[in-house]
Amino acid sequence: MTGLFINQFDECMANNKYLDKVKTDLAAGQDLGVNSTPTLFLDGKKLDNSPDYGYFRIRIEEALKTSGG
Repeated sequence: MTGLFINQFDECMANNKYLDKVKTDLAAGQDLGVNSTPTLFLDGKKLDNSPDYGYFRIRIEEALKTSGG
């Protein structure tokens, strides 16, 4: 069971209930240079070509040091 209420889902889709929100989020992502998923940001900076856990760990530790964490 997915927890999805199919009747509510169908109604939202038929009425485009969240279409404006989706368009707004899409435009915001495009403005930030997002062109695929997942696209990750850390401390407001887009992480490109992040090959492995070690890369993220280093970047997270650097961000924590600069934020006092």
